[in-house]
Amino acid sequence: MRTIEPFQIRKIFAIGSALGIKGSGTDNDELHALVAGVTGKDSIKSLTYREASEVIARLEGLQGKVAPYRPKAGKPKEHPERSGGVTSGQQKKIWALMYELKKYDEVPNDVPLGDRLCAVIKKELGADAVARNPFAWVTFKQGNDLIEKLKRYVASAGKRGGADGLAGQGTDR
Repeated sequence: MRTIEPFQIRKIFAIGSALGIKGSGTDNDELHALVAGVTGKDSIKSLTYREASEVIARLEGLQGKVAPYRPKAGKPKEHPERSGGVTSGQQKKIWALMYELKKYDEVPNDVPLGDRLCAVIKKELGADAVARNPFAWVTFKQGNDLIEKLKRYVASAGKRGGADGLAGQGTDR
């Protein structure tokens, strides 16, 4: 009979910890009580591979789903690139301009920024876009054009007297 694998032991303790069911190493803690209820055994190390799988399934059921993937902290989000398409740098600049443009909203706008970007792409480039991947059909050259158009949008919004209230009052920028 196949015995429990080390990864299963780690997974049982990890999911238990995520659920707040602590395993203190004694046979009378909450985690060991759950194991005993599922398998009839008091010790996690004495479980078989199949019993450990049943315990893991029970813990995941309590959790509601498989433990979510957590990306490593500190790693900047990379924008996906495709050959001939907009580069990661262009995408970062476009998003920065969209956020800057949002600062000039006179009334709060509930439309997500991704949808707003898709509308700009449709209007200015004539290309269809979806919020999940707005740059799917945008070429490198169109990316440069879009950046220039967004710069003009931001300048125009600034002149209308956006966030700072000084623009458009005879001051040159």
